[in-house]
Amino acid sequence: MNLPKPKNDELMFLPLGGSGEIGMNLNLYGNSGKWLIVDCGVTFGDPVYGSVDISMPDIVSIENSKESLCGLLLTHAHEDHIGAVHHLWPYLKCPIYATEFAAEVLIRKLKDVGLEDEVEINIIRIDSKIKIGPFDIEIISMSHSIIEPSSALISTEAGSVFHTGDWKIDYNPQIGEGINKKRLQNLGKENILAMVCDSTNVLVNGISGSEEDVIQPLTNIIKESSGRVLVSTFASNVTRLSTLAKIGFSLGKKVALVGLSMWRMVEIAKKCGYLSDLPGFVAERDIKNIKKDNLMIICTGSQGEPRGALNRIANGTHKDASISNGDTVIFSSRVIPGNEVSISEMQNKLSELGANIIEASKENMIHVSGHPAREELSQMYSWVKPKTLIAVHGETRHINAHVQFAKEQQINFSLPGRNGSLIQLSPGDPRFIGELEHGRLIVDGNDLITRNSEVLKKRHKMMFNGSVFVVLNVNHDFRLINDPIVMAEGLAEIIEGDDPEDFLKTFIKEDFKSYYKSKKFDKRNIKESMTNSLKRIIKVQYLKRPIVRFELNFIK
Repeated sequence: MNLPKPKNDELMFLPLGGSGEIGMNLNLYGNSGKWLIVDCGVTFGDPVYGSVDISMPDIVSIENSKESLCGLLLTHAHEDHIGAVHHLWPYLKCPIYATEFAAEVLIRKLKDVGLEDEVEINIIRIDSKIKIGPFDIEIISMSHSIIEPSSALISTEAGSVFHTGDWKIDYNPQIGEGINKKRLQNLGKENILAMVCDSTNVLVNGISGSEEDVIQPLTNIIKESSGRVLVSTFASNVTRLSTLAKIGFSLGKKVALVGLSMWRMVEIAKKCGYLSDLPGFVAERDIKNIKKDNLMIICTGSQGEPRGALNRIANGTHKDASISNGDTVIFSSRVIPGNEVSISEMQNKLSELGANIIEASKENMIHVSGHPAREELSQMYSWVKPKTLIAVHGETRHINAHVQFAKEQQINFSLPGRNGSLIQLSPGDPRFIGELEHGRLIVDGNDLITRNSEVLKKRHKMMFNGSVFVVLNVNHDFRLINDPIVMAEGLAEIIEGDDPEDFLKTFIKEDFKSYYKSKKFDKRNIKESMTNSLKRIIKVQYLKRPIVRFELNFIK
């Protein structure tokens, strides 16, 4: 199905990323022949292909409809909402609308790929109104774990949709305006056709908690800790970084930042007018000059990222920061699904070095989520009073649970957002009307390739099964000139003299004799037949299915 051109009385919704997965959010709204994109993000890693670092939505279903795209609206600066823009904009080529902080984050990404002078970026203010094509949009202040989060009231001739973006209810966010409760309550009087809503924490009862709630628990732990104190959190959570820095300074400690992305976020925040009340941070190169008991380090790498600062410290490869016996490492963050193994491995390394590890829990409250728990979702429903709930931003289990919860809250029309599924919101009752091609794009070196690419499949196969390359040199009578050349990489260990390459050489010489008996001297036939024979014997002998390449050369 191609991207349709909605009529003036039609309002459509199309998620292409973030619905059925955590990350890479990309949603579209259609009306009066035009489409508005909301967010364009990435996710890190891939559940199948371990070699993949970054994935993003496949936009094959919309890239040939550039004339219909009137703009890209960014709700905030998290990577799962903004991180794919510099990769995908050359295929979209539409104006971008973002708050000052999100725009500054994006500009640095565009500079990395030489697009900073090509992309039109329009700065929008929180609690302002803008028009993009046929869409009248009100930008409404929200609370989240990043500076300047916003939602969008998207109004058309066919009705209005409230797109929440990422949010929570926090009346004491420490930095920024926070959630605009009064405006959200007034939405309940405006006949909102649909609310497209974050589902991440729908399985969590109660509330997510305020940023204010972490101040005293973190203060107590840092105060009681001996030795060097390291606190790892998300680089984008500038508010948490500010909270930690103020705690450290109040306890008389020098505060250092470790991690390029953290320094970059501080630089951007200061340019946008934030963090002006903080003293200067210790540079990484000066850490070694400060006594352990007088130092607190705020660092990146809480998710066990291989190149993250904390992992490099744990591995002893960071040139300036280190861990020694008696130091304390505090994880002021949540575990993003899929990162459990990498975090555990890093924590084991830290423990071997003698570090005391403290993680966020219900008991110590050193981290609060940026997404709404059930009580907050219920509160939002009662404020906005939407006719329809579209659940997005979450794995399938989150989205399905959100649909059920909304029905329990008396929202009768509750639909799951599914990547590629086109939903008609009006006229008539909301319903699925079609399916568009969708999937994942993978950053592979300098290229973007699809997740179904043959190169990924082969790389994945080689990772688990290895590869075998065979060269046979024969004369024009098809007699072997020398022994087969066999290169078996990653196939099997050499155990007690059993070398897979020697085994395969012997097999090939014996198998080649059969062609003399049959007199079937056809190069193509021999190549195909021997490749299949090799695959069969390798499966029997080593229980593997490697990539097999066979070459037959004629030598004079």
